[in-house]
Formats: sequence, structure tokens, C-alpha cells
Amino acid sequence: MGNVEVMRRGDVQLTSAGTGIRHSEKTHGTAPVHFLQIWSVPSTRGLSPSYYHRHFTDDQKRQGWVPVVGKIGDEGVTDVREGEGPTPVHTPLWLYATLLAPGKTLEHKLSMSKSYLHVVQTSGYNTEKSTGNRIMVNGGLELAEGDGACVTTTGDAGEIVRIENIGEGEAEVLLFDLE
Repeated sequence: MGNVEVMRRGDVQLTSAGTGIRHSEKTHGTAPVHFLQIWSVPSTRGLSPSYYHRHFTDDQKRQGWVPVVGKIGDEGVTDVREGEGPTPVHTPLWLYATLLAPGKTLEHKLSMSKSYLHVVQTSGYNTEKSTGNRIMVNGGLELAEGDGACVTTTGDAGEIVRIENIGEGEAEVLLFDLE
């Protein structure tokens, strides 16, 4: 497809392999790279290969949950390579990101039946147990940087997931709202 991209903080790159692509990655420079690579299975087989890029600033994420990936065809999701809004995906999921200040709480009303939370490790690359930021989920479960958890519900859309930053620094959190 000929895509070459240098990724920066806040970037989302989505590649749909579809009927097949060749792909490679390398670091730019000698410093260790820390990023998340997330895979999902498309709802439709045999899609044409596609590539999308979006950028979301820290300031946007400090204002609440920012939809960074959304189900293609849903309202506000455009099938444009370098468009605005959520990055389109051919999977029934929405991915939200936030940067939550210490002591602050944020809620999300689920639109689908399952959810997964992940606390991004922002304290820097290390191979040891994280000692960075922590959140509390629904008033009980504590998660530290690098941790993730499925949030169990009754299976009904419309339930609330509540996170509170109980750490000393700003916590970066991803919330997957999926079927």
C-alpha cells in the first residue's frame, strides 16, 4: 500500500490486512519504543486492505473520554484515511481514551454488552512490576499501570463504568466498549 508513518504520542494507526498485506515496523532512532499494539477480528471476511491515521492530543483526553476508534458505519465514524473523529474499524467496538488527574473520577455509560479497561504504562519503559499510577474501578478493583480488566456487567447496554484516579500522577486509561 506504500504507507510510511512516524508515530508520535497520541497517534492511532489502524491497518486492516483484509485479503492480505506485507507489513514491517522499526524504531526511529536508538531509544526504546513504548506503544500498544491492539488487534481485533473484523466482522466481515475478505475486506480490501485499508489504512487509517488519527491524532488525539493530551488536552482532548484531559476533557473526558475521547472516542479514538469506532465501528465503521456508526454515527461520527468516517471511512477516510486521515479524517477527523474516531478511527474506523470493522469490528463491533468503540475504544475511548482519557488522561485522568489525581483524585478525579470519570464515568462511561456502556453502549454494548462487554467492556475492558487498560491502564497505560506512562511511567516509562521497564521490565519490572509497575509502580506508577493507579485507578479504582466501580469503587472496588484497583488497577496499576500496565494492568487491564474485563468489567463484568449484567450484559445490558447502558450500565455505568466508573473510574477514579487513586494515584499521585495523571493516569492514562483506555476503555473498550464491545460486543
